[in-house]
Amino acid sequence: MTPPGRARWAIGSLLAGSILVNFFDRTVFSVASVPLAEEFGLNLSELGVVLAAFSWSYCLVQLPCGLLVDRLGVKWLNRIAIPLWAAASLLTAVASGLGLVIMARVLLGLAEGPSMVGASKATAAWFPTVERGRATALFDGATKFANVLAFPVLAWVISAWGWRAGFLFTTVLSLLFAVAWWWGYRDPAGHLRPPDAEHACGRGGTTGEWRGVLGSRRIWAISLGFACYGYTINVVLTWMPVYFQREFGVALGSAGLYAMVPWLVATVAELVCGGWLVDRMVRGGRDAVAGRRPVLLGGLALGATIGCVRWAASPLDAVFWMSLSLGGLAVAAPVAWSLPGLLAPPGAVGAVGGLMNFANSAATTGGVLLTGWLAEITRSFDAPFVFAVVVLAVGGLLYWPALRTDRAPDAVTTETEKAFS
Repeated sequence: MTPPGRARWAIGSLLAGSILVNFFDRTVFSVASVPLAEEFGLNLSELGVVLAAFSWSYCLVQLPCGLLVDRLGVKWLNRIAIPLWAAASLLTAVASGLGLVIMARVLLGLAEGPSMVGASKATAAWFPTVERGRATALFDGATKFANVLAFPVLAWVISAWGWRAGFLFTTVLSLLFAVAWWWGYRDPAGHLRPPDAEHACGRGGTTGEWRGVLGSRRIWAISLGFACYGYTINVVLTWMPVYFQREFGVALGSAGLYAMVPWLVATVAELVCGGWLVDRMVRGGRDAVAGRRPVLLGGLALGATIGCVRWAASPLDAVFWMSLSLGGLAVAAPVAWSLPGLLAPPGAVGAVGGLMNFANSAATTGGVLLTGWLAEITRSFDAPFVFAVVVLAVGGLLYWPALRTDRAPDAVTTETEKAFS
């Protein structure tokens, strides 16, 4: 049998792979949005509605998915969900009308609902606290690295063969990964146990635990703070290719290359600062929750430099500010995603992750729509990026008291500490 250390890092790599493919499936629509909009005659506001179709359904299933992850486990949910990712991409590729495209986006949102919550749950179950930063950065870093690969690859595919070819590409990619997941992923009970009691975060999710989660002011604070992070990073993710094409008139292929650079910076920043640095701090004796606060708040502050994009005079200027902003947000992301495993009671990690991602995806839906509307009426992306700065400031104000060292623990945190003591 595989030794525990090798087993958990192999699982961590598989979780990262699932998120990588997951974000290819999401990103293809952003890359294909301009030629698709031209074919169906959409303006920016109408395109925003279509782009948000994924977010609507993804948002609505987050709380149920949190419960299902706690009840059923990660393995079987993804065995069902991943083939549905492929079906959604295929449906888009063969769509003969806008209604079918929207239906496919809704299906993708439903199918990808358990992905991030499940990865957070599996990481809490497989990895001890001193490795949690790197493990979380591994799967969340895949959300950024996916864009490093996806933007240039999909831009090339779509430029060469049309926007439908991009969705055929992600269909095949999802089907191949469905085989890899079925063969490779096991819940912790299927391997030797991880080296400490973190394995106790197994299945559960009772009604009492849900009430405790929903009644915790701390959990609500980190959930709404995460929504502020998600609003900004998803506005950039969704609209970046359109921004480069509309603001600077660059071709689709060049837009993909410009968009790749900020996500590469974000990937490195997340793995080094959000992962390795946080684990080093915890290993050195810093409190697992309070020690993460300066990293998270510093990342959000750096993310606010997205507002400086409004002064970009060239694509390279925009790439610089977007790289700085996304690098900061990427540092904050694994810290935020590690909090369910640190603050939730055993059996409710998925519930806390589901609430966080529900708030995140609700903000994302609003952000995609608002960005399209603001860009349409102002004929510029300046206003959407400046508004994102305000949203991040609100997020910092929410996280500041929730993660402070002298904060009295609420009921949820107390139960967690008892379980792992």
